[in-house]
Formats: sequence, C-alpha cells, structure tokens
Amino acid sequence: MNIQALGIKNFIFGRYGSLLLALVMLMLMQLTVDTTVGKYLLEATFIAVLLTGLRAIETQKGLLGFEVILLLIGVVLSIAGTVTNNTPLFFIGNTCRVVFMIMVALTILIDLFRSRKVSGDTLAGAVCVYLLIAVIWGYFFLLIEVIVPGSFSFTQGHARMQLWISQEFFPFFYFSMVTITTVGYGDMSPVSSEAQTFATIEALIGQIYLTILVARLVGMYMVHQQSDNENSVEEAEQRE
Repeated sequence: MNIQALGIKNFIFGRYGSLLLALVMLMLMQLTVDTTVGKYLLEATFIAVLLTGLRAIETQKGLLGFEVILLLIGVVLSIAGTVTNNTPLFFIGNTCRVVFMIMVALTILIDLFRSRKVSGDTLAGAVCVYLLIAVIWGYFFLLIEVIVPGSFSFTQGHARMQLWISQEFFPFFYFSMVTITTVGYGDMSPVSSEAQTFATIEALIGQIYLTILVARLVGMYMVHQQSDNENSVEEAEQRE
C-alpha cells in the first residue's frame, strides 16, 4: 500500500506531474474552443504547457538559455502574428514553439531510457512524451494548412469548417490525437501530399513509441523485481 501510494504521489507531484496536468488541461479546452473566451483560455493553457515543459527538463545552462529564448520568441511572435493577422510572424512563432517542444520531448525521452527503475514519475514522463508528440504534430498540421491551404477535407458544416481552417490550433490537435491513436473518425482527412505524409509518419511514430516504451518499462520492472528478490534471498541467508 505504501509503495502504491508513493507511486501515485510521484506520478502527480513528481518532476513531470505539472507538465502532464497542463497537457491534460489542454485536451479539455476543446469544451470552450467555440467561444472567444475559450480561445484565450486555450492560449493561456498552451503557454502553461510550454512553461511546465521548461520546468520539467534538466539540461546544461547554455542549452537552457537557448530554450528560454526560443520559448519567448515563439510565444511573442505567434501571439503577435495572430493579433495582427501576419502570416510570416504566425508561422515563425509557431515553428519556434514546435522546435522547443521537440527539445523538451527528446530530453524527457532520453531521461526515461537512462532511468533504471519504474516509478510514478517515470510513467508520468512517458505519458507526457506521447501527448507532446500529438501536440507537436498538431502544430505540423496547422503549419501545413498555412503553407498549403486546402490540405485537409472536412465532413462538417460550413461554420465548423471555417473554424478548423482559420489557423486555430485545437482542431489540428484533435486530428493529431485521432491519427496517433489510429482511431480515424473520418470527419477530417488529409488530402495534400504534405498532410498525408505527416499523418502517416505520426501514425507510425505513435505505434512504434508505444511498442518500444512498453517493452522498456516491462524490462525495467522485471530487472528491478529480480534485483529485489535477490536482495531478499541474500538477507534471508544472512539471517540464517
């Protein structure tokens, strides 16, 4: 019971807990995306994701400084591009966000594979990487639509379609989640070669990540259990 409680505590309040919470809140923002207030909440939540991502990683000071500058540039330019309807600023700002999130995801992933034991914090980090992949690809799809308008087809009504193609992030994040989980509802489909290529890559990465991650976590757990059993046997022999 104590071990389970400690695992849950580390999962929620560990190094990656705040990032995981911010990512979950980002998904829940779809409930308010149709409102003006919801759009502001979505942007505030995404900034929280970026900040908690910065907090979650441990890196060298030089690299950390670069990531902070990249984060600031991404936030400022993307907001400025949205407010002024300036496509180049919007594109550059969101590209900086994507690069920053890729660096965060890779840092967490490297940390996971260096870890020698499964803990609540390890599980939280693994979930964070999976959700970050979906967020990153959501921005890839958004940027593809900006560069190549009409890259996606829709089965929704005209009003909903306009929301989806108006440079709003969440619809593309939704499509990214549908793609990485291979659900494929069919309400939004890639039609350009660029969109189709990135959708295919995301589906492959999602499945490969889960396969390798599960194998890694199971292997770490078995090694840890074997080590604990060997220590228990040695302690029992010493008592005898």
